[in-house]
Amino acid sequence: MSWFFVCLLPAALASFVASAMAQATTPAAPATEGTGRVVSATPVIRTTANLVLVDVVVTHDGKPVQALLARQFHVFEDGKEQRIAIFEEHRASDTAQVGKAPELPANVYSNYPQFAISSAANVLLLDGLNTPVADQAYVRRQMIEYLRRIPPGTRMAVFTLASQLRMITGFTTDAGAIAAAISRGKGERQQSVLLESAQDEDTMHDIATSMSGVDGGAMQQFVADTQSFQTDVRVRMTLDAMQQLGRYLSEVPGRKNLIWFSGSFPLEIQPDASLTPSATGAGGASMKNEFSPERDYSDEVKATDSLLTAARVAVYPVDARGLMTTAAVDVSRRFSSGQGLPSGGGGRGGLMAPPSNSGASLADRADAKFRQQTVNEHQTMGQIAEETGGEAFYDTNGLKEAVARAIDNGSNYYTLGYVPQALNRDGSFRTIEVRAEGGTYGLAYRRGYYAVDPLQPGARTPGVVSPIVAALERGAPPLSQILFEARVLGANDPAAKAVQAEGGPAGEMASHLKPPVTRYFVDFSIDPHGITWTAAPSQAAQAKVEVSMVGWNAKGERVNYTDKGLVLNLSPEQAAAVAKSGLPIHQEIDLPAGEIYLRVAVHDLTSGRIGSLEIPLQAAKN
Repeated sequence: MSWFFVCLLPAALASFVASAMAQATTPAAPATEGTGRVVSATPVIRTTANLVLVDVVVTHDGKPVQALLARQFHVFEDGKEQRIAIFEEHRASDTAQVGKAPELPANVYSNYPQFAISSAANVLLLDGLNTPVADQAYVRRQMIEYLRRIPPGTRMAVFTLASQLRMITGFTTDAGAIAAAISRGKGERQQSVLLESAQDEDTMHDIATSMSGVDGGAMQQFVADTQSFQTDVRVRMTLDAMQQLGRYLSEVPGRKNLIWFSGSFPLEIQPDASLTPSATGAGGASMKNEFSPERDYSDEVKATDSLLTAARVAVYPVDARGLMTTAAVDVSRRFSSGQGLPSGGGGRGGLMAPPSNSGASLADRADAKFRQQTVNEHQTMGQIAEETGGEAFYDTNGLKEAVARAIDNGSNYYTLGYVPQALNRDGSFRTIEVRAEGGTYGLAYRRGYYAVDPLQPGARTPGVVSPIVAALERGAPPLSQILFEARVLGANDPAAKAVQAEGGPAGEMASHLKPPVTRYFVDFSIDPHGITWTAAPSQAAQAKVEVSMVGWNAKGERVNYTDKGLVLNLSPEQAAAVAKSGLPIHQEIDLPAGEIYLRVAVHDLTSGRIGSLEIPLQAAKN
């Protein structure tokens, strides 16, 4: 079906709809949540069915296993078997192109679906906060190489983490757009002020060694404490970012694969082996305290894991450093002659070897610290992957192969749903175990959940979100339950010179915008077949819809929004015209200069169906 726009519709139809909308009722201005998101003034129907969904990836020799039956699975909660009420198999091959978007005129956008997305959504997180610059560049090259052969229909979003979490692109199946987003993200490619390089560490030790009359042990303690503080800040920033992602992704339906590229996974700080006092106590070694840098983030990590699992996010940590060598054989490291050579084997085969406590050189201490950090980080990667149903990748330079495997495995999975026998929601943690009959399989799934009331969200759960709020989130997938086209024109566009702007500010936040501000005209043409129409006295049809728009800036901050509830009453003549040419609705919003993303949504208040779309704009700066 093809639709026309309000400015192109016959004058009679435009007047019909204007008359219908003149009878509309607009609810009170919408309230806002603490997160600053639009909340519909219309009550939202919520269900409190105590259904637990578990996504299970089944593999054999590292490859997905398909065509298993429901009777082959067994689910246990706290050791008690549960009856499987829902069973679905999802295959990557099910993601097929089902239609081509119609060719549209300039400044016209549509939410017409191009793909049937039945497998998981994928999120790339490029972590610059914890990754050296050289490794960041290598990751980007590997990702762009991978995108050249990405399977059609693969849905992906790209985030970066440096000083803060940033969305580079929302969910899209356009591989070219994803590659462009990764290339644009190079602005985040910078050495984190909180990530000290090995060369910086060598320099600090050189300075400490060369300073006469200074207690060398005290200087080493100072260096270790400083590094521990920086790591502590990075850990907390990283956990905050992961929790932000969990809350955002909780609003995206289905399974999500979070592919986390990082050069460090510092979610635990153990005693510093390089500070172990020597047997002689020389050089102020008696002042060293190897336990002073120790930190334990287990509670924070568990809270983050539980939030991710509640949002059906499986984490695939990928070590961006690839194959690594110890400090003693790293050609980029320098050790002054006064510091000596390593006293023991520095190869990777001695990863768990204990450090020497007597006469240890700087190289020895650096090797011991490397071994300790590597083991801890790989354990953390494995823990996060296991608890969320993902897989960890390290000690490999094949990053694009790791991504391909994560996406392939994570897009072939089974969804098991059950209603727990224990119905009380006391906030306790309940373990989940899944078994599969018929072969020797590897199973990846979330290992438990917190039994909390979804209508009373806490720190470990994202809670229930209004569907229209989720549809209006920056970067959220477009919804096509109600199809529409929208023409978006700035008031300064020559094509809009005949449009008379509404008086006063447009949008609930318009009065707070800093100039220059551009008025945008948004003309919808909505497919009426996606809307529920009911008979009304003396009218052929009546419908209740909500039309909402939210403007987001490049930082992910909401800058303005509109939310209007409409009761549409159509005469028989109007209904016939709308059925043939589409339902035209005109909206306006003021937006500031710069890079803006306009989310638009149409919500049928009777059926709950939603159509939504994100439109990138570049508002003029003068």
